[in-house]
Amino acid sequence: MMMETHKKYVSQFTMMGTVISLTLFEPNQTAVEAVYDYLQRMDEVFSVNRPDSEVAAINRYAGIHPVLVSTACFRLVADAIRYTQQYPTSFNVLIGPLVKLWKIGFGGHQVPSAEEIQQRLALMDLHEVILDEAQSSVYLRQPGMQLDLGAIAKGYFADQIVTQLQQAGIEHAIVNLGGNVKLLGVNPLTADQRWQVGIQAPEAPRGYPALQVEMPARTVVTSGIFERYFKIGNRQYHHILDPKTGYPVENQVDQVTIITEQSELAEVLSTVAYFEGPKRGAQLIEPLPKTEAIFIDHDQHVTVTSGLTPRRKGVFTIE
Repeated sequence: MMMETHKKYVSQFTMMGTVISLTLFEPNQTAVEAVYDYLQRMDEVFSVNRPDSEVAAINRYAGIHPVLVSTACFRLVADAIRYTQQYPTSFNVLIGPLVKLWKIGFGGHQVPSAEEIQQRLALMDLHEVILDEAQSSVYLRQPGMQLDLGAIAKGYFADQIVTQLQQAGIEHAIVNLGGNVKLLGVNPLTADQRWQVGIQAPEAPRGYPALQVEMPARTVVTSGIFERYFKIGNRQYHHILDPKTGYPVENQVDQVTIITEQSELAEVLSTVAYFEGPKRGAQLIEPLPKTEAIFIDHDQHVTVTSGLTPRRKGVFTIE
């Protein structure tokens, strides 16, 4: 008879409008509390919904003066701007005014006028952002401009948390920030030590997987339209907004999952690949090292990149 040598220790707390879950395989209350404290600090820095956060201050003083920020804030804003330069047609950290206008997922249920949308698009010019590394300051030059780090922040936090856990001597863990999953080490509970991650089915209740992936420690990030949207007649308006047109992206994709090593990058790629759709999205992901994508379209048809090998029905594996 085999002895069960490992147990799971799962800690959950609600923060940043989502459920955060940390799974360890040895009891370590100190590490759990350190993660909680870290996320609380990050919420104080990055939340756009807290008037006292650093990002709220950057947005509030747009067109007035630069704002001195912490190193963490400066670094993430600089990263987000770099990604915006790299993927300008789909990722834009200045999308804040548009998000506020549509309010999708926050009680909004009407389509803004074309004029209102044009006014917001005019506030999304990267050349109007001044980053001063020596001062650690961020300045949005036009009044009304707004940073929105929502499409990247959870990935940054997940990467930082895994580094913290490693520094605390923890070898195996699952970090789940409301659907953004990052794995550390090997899985002590399976014979082959691989992780098994369920990919949410777009139209099913949360926790119901469309398929499963067996893999080494990576990060798994999904962008989809099934959680935040409103309907008018037969038309559905979801929260993935096109920074070029100002309207929700129109394509046949329900969701995209990116599996790679860095969670912050996975967040960006999930948005970019969503815009590109299964064919062009897969072409974009294929050349990237240790990076895979899973596309599920409106008909629930699944497209995967070449590093995902079908194992059995509904199960893929990554070497």
